[in-house]
Amino acid sequence: MEKTLFQSELPRIIMVYVFLGILVIYFSIITYKVLKRKRQRLNFIISGFFISLIIGFILNMVYATMTNRITILVLNFLTNYFIFFGPVFLLIVNIIILESTLIYSVKRQNRYILFYGILLFTGMLILVLIGEIVDNPNAPLLGVQIINNTPKWGPIFFIYVVSIMSIFTLIPINYTNFKIYFQFESKELKRKWFFYLFGFLGLTVILYFSIIFNLLDADIHAEIRLMITLSISSVIIWGYMMYYGIGIELKK
Repeated sequence: MEKTLFQSELPRIIMVYVFLGILVIYFSIITYKVLKRKRQRLNFIISGFFISLIIGFILNMVYATMTNRITILVLNFLTNYFIFFGPVFLLIVNIIILESTLIYSVKRQNRYILFYGILLFTGMLILVLIGEIVDNPNAPLLGVQIINNTPKWGPIFFIYVVSIMSIFTLIPINYTNFKIYFQFESKELKRKWFFYLFGFLGLTVILYFSIIFNLLDADIHAEIRLMITLSISSVIIWGYMMYYGIGIELKK
């Protein structure tokens, strides 16, 4: 029996409004708990990571059931940008822990955040705009195309996002995570930082998994897409481990 439109879209509705809705609430609570602590630089920067993810998730929920191609394309672009922009805040946290707030100034911090933000945004935007002109609507190469109201990445866009995010955030974060772990002398600090380190490793794997998902999404059957998305729900566990690990007074 042929499926109705509602039946074919049901897994997508569950994926977006249930799964992402839970993540928005969950990360909002974590953000509140972080900002509720002492008003210090590290807490504000850590909250920037979660806030960036929350904005990305909400934008995804906004366009999930839309049918206008341009609107979906624009909101998907912003969704991707905020989600992939978020990790830069965690790198800043690690650098501050390693160098102290006195050595790593606010000016240097903001300069790196701005540099990464512009590099990510500009490259993604150029590829999407050029892709709109030269890409095959059913088989994107450079940018992102909307197929059956679902974004599909071209391989060049995929390579660019993975390269920029890996080189300027994910790889340095994981490297500095281990460096910080081995510099701590206190067993308690090491134990808690291990949770943060392991949580971010898990989040890194999920993030790469999600990016590959974006490359293949339009070709994946709805039920399989739902199963993959539910497996990504482990981000809740990784997020909590990061919060538990970083929720300590880091002594210089």
